[in-house]
Amino acid sequence: MRKSSYFNIALVAVIAAALFAGAYSLLRPPAAKQPGGPAPAPLAQAPQPIPGVPQFDAAKYAKEPVITVWLADRNSRDSMALESYLEGVIAGEMAPDWPLEALKAQAIVSRTLTVHAIEAGTIRQLHNADVSTAKEVLQTYAPAKVNDRVREAVRSTRGQLLLYAGSLINAIYSSSNGQIAATREESFPKEIPEPTPYFQPVTDNSYRYTPPNLQYWKVAIPGSEVAAAVGYGGNPADIKILEKGPSGRILWIGAGDKKVYGAEFRKAVGFDRLKSTLVDDMSYDGKLFVFKGRGWGNGVGLCQWGAYTYAMDGWKAEDIVRHYYVGVEVRKIWQ
Repeated sequence: MRKSSYFNIALVAVIAAALFAGAYSLLRPPAAKQPGGPAPAPLAQAPQPIPGVPQFDAAKYAKEPVITVWLADRNSRDSMALESYLEGVIAGEMAPDWPLEALKAQAIVSRTLTVHAIEAGTIRQLHNADVSTAKEVLQTYAPAKVNDRVREAVRSTRGQLLLYAGSLINAIYSSSNGQIAATREESFPKEIPEPTPYFQPVTDNSYRYTPPNLQYWKVAIPGSEVAAAVGYGGNPADIKILEKGPSGRILWIGAGDKKVYGAEFRKAVGFDRLKSTLVDDMSYDGKLFVFKGRGWGNGVGLCQWGAYTYAMDGWKAEDIVRHYYVGVEVRKIWQ
């Protein structure tokens, strides 16, 4: 694998996809539609180029690319137009009967993440392909679920990518952000070395529709496991949340001279166990740590349930993505 920062950024996409993929098979979207809501507020100043992040070479994508797809379930490769591949991604990442503007927002975001993976070349190193259909490697892929609504979402956003001051963004997204988005430092402090000014702790009202099991949660973890996760050999009772980030997520947790990032801690104890690092309370009874928190996933970028909510409120896809990725522009790269 490449040892450049691009590899690290692509790896983040790999990890992020694994955290939120597959959640929607358990969810049923409500039927009621709410009144229209306001569009996101404009930026106070124009975005500046990000140090260390190259400008996107749009000329390479003057035409829709034909990509090589690693079909993980078949252990084989196939070639297809990127937009055709994207239809299967959207059908896997969101319920195909969700509001059209939410599906369109997902299409813009997933297309950006796909091109980002191609540019990074990580999947090429793994499988000699541009992308992979394994959800733990990139994004979910469910072509059998594609319907006319998904096709329209992809068709109407054809060729659209997200750029920040001329650079392609790392369009990570999650299922439920607990009504406040995470920053890079909170969720990917090591995986993404470059600044990501488009990841800000923006809020939403996604809990209007988010299923209860993705809103608030509680989990008990043995003290010995928590101590092992932070590398602490002393009394587990010493372990505390040392610092929280801008969105309220665990930034550092530990005791004595041992501490780890909240994101590393979550990985160590299990992503599906500690559903997020947006922890409101941590207590210890001498045997078990009890964590109470909000949301599910890394919380970075687009919140899928937030996109659902904004679509129900009458927001357009471009407004939705600009809300979650602060300062970006939606640019049509190929016709």
